[in-house]
Amino acid sequence: MRLLLIVIGLVWIAIPADALAKPKAKLAVAPLNGDPGNKVGNAIVDALAGKDFVVIAPKDTHREMTKAGMSDQLDGKAARKLAKKLDAIAVIDGDVGKAGKKRSLHVQIHRRGKPDADFTLQFKTTTSEGFRRTVHDEVMKKLDDAGGPDQADDDDDDAKKLAAARAAEEDDRKRKLADDEAATRRAKQRDDDEATSRRAKQRADEDATTKRSRSRTDDDPGARKRKRTAETDDDAEPSVRKRKSRKRAEDDAAPLVVARASAGASLAQRRLSWETRAGLTALQMPPSVVTTAGAARVDGELYPFALANPSSSLAGLGFAGAYEKTLGLSIKVPNQTVRAPIDQARYSIGARYRLRVGDASSVTLGLDYVRQHYIADRSGLMAAVLDTPDFDYTAIAPGAGFSTPLGSSIALFAGLDGLLILNTGPVQDAASYGPATVYGIDAVTGLDIALARQIGLRIALAYSQISFSFSGKGTQATNRDNDTTTVDVNGATDRAIGLTATIGVTY
Repeated sequence: MRLLLIVIGLVWIAIPADALAKPKAKLAVAPLNGDPGNKVGNAIVDALAGKDFVVIAPKDTHREMTKAGMSDQLDGKAARKLAKKLDAIAVIDGDVGKAGKKRSLHVQIHRRGKPDADFTLQFKTTTSEGFRRTVHDEVMKKLDDAGGPDQADDDDDDAKKLAAARAAEEDDRKRKLADDEAATRRAKQRDDDEATSRRAKQRADEDATTKRSRSRTDDDPGARKRKRTAETDDDAEPSVRKRKSRKRAEDDAAPLVVARASAGASLAQRRLSWETRAGLTALQMPPSVVTTAGAARVDGELYPFALANPSSSLAGLGFAGAYEKTLGLSIKVPNQTVRAPIDQARYSIGARYRLRVGDASSVTLGLDYVRQHYIADRSGLMAAVLDTPDFDYTAIAPGAGFSTPLGSSIALFAGLDGLLILNTGPVQDAASYGPATVYGIDAVTGLDIALARQIGLRIALAYSQISFSFSGKGTQATNRDNDTTTVDVNGATDRAIGLTATIGVTY
């Protein structure tokens, strides 16, 4: 009987949750006014899709509108007709406009046989978690609040579908919670059994060791003397025994790296994108930049006080530095045949304080001075114009990281730094894009792999992002369409992601 219950449980776990879930209700998102390329409409789809609904994208909805001979401007009657045709509980459309430095989105929700509902929000970017959460919550609220005295049969079906979808989601959540609790109980029982077995084996080993020690002590005068010394230590003050125990634990712990120097190569891609006012033509917008290139890299760290006394409070104080230079990078001038060489490099230097966690793990706090630049050589362009500003960043970077072993010869590390930008170079000149609020982050994670006793391979994945929010006082920010009364460039994002491999010597 017990075996039968186990088999039934395994079969239940193996059945995919999707196979037990009830069909999801449908929503259709129509193309929005003022949204070329359906960027905002697709963001609404991403916010709503998931456990709650199956969402029909603007492109597919427009195709059905065209087949039905509908115009691009939907009224309430046409929208509900379209919802019935698509078997959707509602059709969502609206308008995208401008609201000061931000953009505005007015959303209309057309329910079949029920009054229309709408809401308005302001946003800077559709990729933010706040935008997705607001859209999701508002749509759910309007669907819950929508109602009226006249309800058609189709509306009853819609309500049933929505209720069924939510009931299925709640059932799925409860089932997963029950599975997790059962797994936790099994894991705890397994750990208790293993702990009991270890304690029994440890007691048996201690008894055997005690017997062998007594036998050797009886035959060896030196051993009897060492035994009397140990008994004296046991009779010492508790504080003395505690210091000796801590000293033995420090001696047994794996030593942390005192110094490391490494060199290697990296491959990275940089993307520079702009946030512009809606309505600009392709020729009026500043060009985006995407470059991929290899680079040479050297880096290292040193904890000098750990050489003298690894157990002192100053042993965790150290220094670190890195330098990376891109090789052979150039950029094509838009609408031209010439290319402009790019000088791209980065260096950092700073202080560290490392804290040991457990036997071999560590947490490190740091403060760096960072300098990186992307400067184009325009001397060979002659009459050609490269409409991309140069960037020369200076920043203070406080951060934290950790390292923990995954085995005898491999360790995982990760770190996150905030970039307090001090200067950005020519991009903020008055003749360029002008003053801006600038902030950024650096993140890294990877593996340290021991190849020999003091030689290791470090593989790292790095990500950097610096964001600009322009005040609109620069010539290039307000004059993209020759109209100085409007701000045409609101912001920019400078991202880089790279993979690095270095060989290092450690001590």
